[in-house]
Amino acid sequence: MNNESTDAELIEWEKRQHPAITNDPVWRLLCYREAMFLLEHAREDVKVLEQSRVRERSVGQLLRSVGSISANIAEGFGRPSTGDRVRYLTYALGSAREAVSWYQALRPSIEHARTDARLTRLERIRRLLTGLQSRLRKKSGQKFDPW
Repeated sequence: MNNESTDAELIEWEKRQHPAITNDPVWRLLCYREAMFLLEHAREDVKVLEQSRVRERSVGQLLRSVGSISANIAEGFGRPSTGDRVRYLTYALGSAREAVSWYQALRPSIEHARTDARLTRLERIRRLLTGLQSRLRKKSGQKFDPW
């Protein structure tokens, strides 16, 4: 799986990030960079939502779920065992799916094109996470058990 992006907006954003972030080995993971980029956009979305007086709890859930994606990727990256890494990637994947639900729930309060862009990025993050999980499982000989 390629760890380079062809997304011009993401590439420009990456160039502006602090070396304390980009020098960390987890930065090499495209799914991490995508998740961090989405988090920045989610913070912008929260500002819009707060102005439209959307229920504060829903907005908080959106930001929490989006933030949890990159946090769990980073947490898993630092774990010593493949099983632990896969577990945290599973948490990140669950948070990505939760974020889809919150964006969909808040769709009436956010411009549709903006929501569609976030859902597309979440889809890309989910594909990257699923691929990374698969590679890690294959490498370790673990069987996939979705339940």
